[in-house]
Amino acid sequence: MYTIEHLSDENWTPEVTRKTEFKAFVDARTKCMATGKIYRVVDDKQNVRYTITLDTCKNQLFSSH
Repeated sequence: MYTIEHLSDENWTPEVTRKTEFKAFVDARTKCMATGKIYRVVDDKQNVRYTITLDTCKNQLFSSH
């Protein structure tokens, strides 16, 4: 399982879990684009797999074209 968390103040707040890493990454990126908050994906051993910021989302979105 993978947990999507967002940064609020200086703490990470869990939002939702996903069964696959891919689904968690896509959902976290979508949330980031919608809210502008910083998100991360954490695996079941508490390893941070991705940290997603609005700038990285925009760069990924527009650099592929």
